[in-house]
Amino acid sequence: MTDLLANHLIDLLALQQAGLARRELLQLFDPTTTEPELPLDLPPLLHEAELRSGRAAAWALLERCAELGISFHPIFAPSYPQRLRRLGAGRPLVLYSRGNSQLLEAPSALCIVGTRQPDAAGAARAYQLGYDAARSGAVVISGLARAHRGALSAGGAMLAVVATGLDVTYPEEHAELSEQLLAHGGLILSEYPPGVGIARERFVQRDRLLAALADEVQVAQCGLHSGTLHTARVARRLHIPLA
Repeated sequence: MTDLLANHLIDLLALQQAGLARRELLQLFDPTTTEPELPLDLPPLLHEAELRSGRAAAWALLERCAELGISFHPIFAPSYPQRLRRLGAGRPLVLYSRGNSQLLEAPSALCIVGTRQPDAAGAARAYQLGYDAARSGAVVISGLARAHRGALSAGGAMLAVVATGLDVTYPEEHAELSEQLLAHGGLILSEYPPGVGIARERFVQRDRLLAALADEVQVAQCGLHSGTLHTARVARRLHIPLA
């Protein structure tokens, strides 16, 4: 990241930490509507004390991410995935990642989703879909679950999108899979900074990223109240093929 982009990142994180509204942050940093320049022409919405506090929090976040080996992908950076731009104003301002960030722009990406409590047939289907997709050369996108176990067995490329900070593994039994994914050149992605834990609404938010990052979405199994339905709805809204 260039010095200019790094400065923009500090400004973005500082304002975010200070509590500036998302719509204001988009107006300041969205490269499709503006070209950020330093110093930023900030709206008169924050007190100087809030800005100082936000900047201190931003530096602390940068240091914490460096300790954890976490990379940043702000909305104005070249590393920000182009596929997410189809979410419009709903796309994240900043993404956090561990692993091979080149997978964000892979030529072929397939999302595989399913209920978190599948029956034996659903679990087997998720595994097989992941295996087959990896063998075909596609990056397998999922929520760090059974499809990734199949992709891992096939020696394929894997991208996991999680609904917590990257220092939190949920459920805990997926910790080994997470490390295996990274060891085999995969990527774990989140829109949440370190320290953010489990919340129901964050899984719903995560589902839109699963769909938007993919060229196709495949459903292994879906219950009537499964979060998988959220991913499927996003895929249809964005005109992403759904199977």
